[in-house]
Amino acid sequence: MFCSKCGKEMKKGTLNGRGDNFFLPEGETSPKLLSNKILKKKNAILLPPSSFGIPFCEKFPHAFWCDECKLLIVDYSELM
Repeated sequence: MFCSKCGKEMKKGTLNGRGDNFFLPEGETSPKLLSNKILKKKNAILLPPSSFGIPFCEKFPHAFWCDECKLLIVDYSELM
């Protein structure tokens, strides 16, 4: 998927949350424990805690992230 703002290719992954919300790139496994150090090692992008509240999802929604624009696109169709 390409960013609608800048046209660059976006990273594919999932929107995750258990307290803090973060974008996890495709290929990375969800961490068992959450800390800034672990999230950084997983290449996760921490999002503001007030963005979305999906702490109890069994399957996190697919998402795309643009590093350039800081744009996140989330597909909630599988959760509805």
